[in-house]
Amino acid sequence: MSCTRAVSCASWSRPLPDRLTAAVVGAGVIGLSAARALRADGFAVTVHERHRVGTVLGSSSGRSRIYRVSYARPGYCRLARRAIEEWRRLDSSLLLENGLLEHGARVERHAEALAECGEPFEWLEPHEAERIFPEARFSEPCLWTQEAGAVLADEALARLREGVEVIEGSHVADPSQLEADVVVVCPGAWLRQLYDLPVHARIEQVCFFDGAPDGRPSLIHHGGEDGRFWYGLVSPGVGYKLAQDGARKGPFDPELPDRPVLPSLVDELSAYVAEALPGLDPRPLHQEACLYTMTPDEDFILDIVDEIVVCGGDSGHAFKFGPLLGRLCADLAQGRPLPDECDAFRISRFVEVAP
Repeated sequence: MSCTRAVSCASWSRPLPDRLTAAVVGAGVIGLSAARALRADGFAVTVHERHRVGTVLGSSSGRSRIYRVSYARPGYCRLARRAIEEWRRLDSSLLLENGLLEHGARVERHAEALAECGEPFEWLEPHEAERIFPEARFSEPCLWTQEAGAVLADEALARLREGVEVIEGSHVADPSQLEADVVVVCPGAWLRQLYDLPVHARIEQVCFFDGAPDGRPSLIHHGGEDGRFWYGLVSPGVGYKLAQDGARKGPFDPELPDRPVLPSLVDELSAYVAEALPGLDPRPLHQEACLYTMTPDEDFILDIVDEIVVCGGDSGHAFKFGPLLGRLCADLAQGRPLPDECDAFRISRFVEVAP
């Protein structure tokens, strides 16, 4: 049985001993990054992974993920800049700097946030964007950021795991029972089973299409006011990866053994490719699904619960922040201050204050 704990947040108060040990729950990109950061700080670290590193049942598997600085909120732009620096410190070859083209509703807000943070960007006319991405067609100006592209996700997990002790098949039902000086919990879609937090797992599916060279940029097509958007990125050796974010809204039980792909959504993506990316073959090479862990506001969770660091609620956009979130977990575990931007990740935002 899992042990769902009521949440009681407090600042770090326990003095750390001279001989330091750390236990990390979850070997996804955040958990492995936290383990690596703690190890760099002198901790003897053990990571407990309920499945195996890179499992297709979690949220960190697959060939690639988008990385970018562009967000609608300046706080995320600043954190994304720091995350890129952490990736480069880890291994700059993990980043394919192919750039990012964005178009559609609300993209102006991204430009405003980038400008506020002093980040470079350009507005491109449709024909200029098509010179960068010849297989695509655009009917409106595009926001171009050069310092963006794709992270080689599977290679990143392997790199993060180097030198870290991971116990695979270790199911931690109650993190408070772990014997370590500090405990960091990064359980991905299983967060709700450990803590009473307003999160739920959601299944997402992606398709891979032939016809785009590996140097093509990442793509975000912001949809209408309903919040829909499409995204694409290169996945070397697999194809051009495309998905409609949020096409499957309902909660999903992460304990289920399969991650089914809906044929109707595959057909919708194929139709989108035929219209928006006519240079690609609309017949998908491959389909797969993974899990998001959604918070109500789609911001992350990074806080202390009963002297345990808890990080989760990826909401579908945390992989690019993985090494940074891991470093912040390690800092929080040692009582160091976090950037002001992380105030948005505190659990107290979910607590209703009586009038």
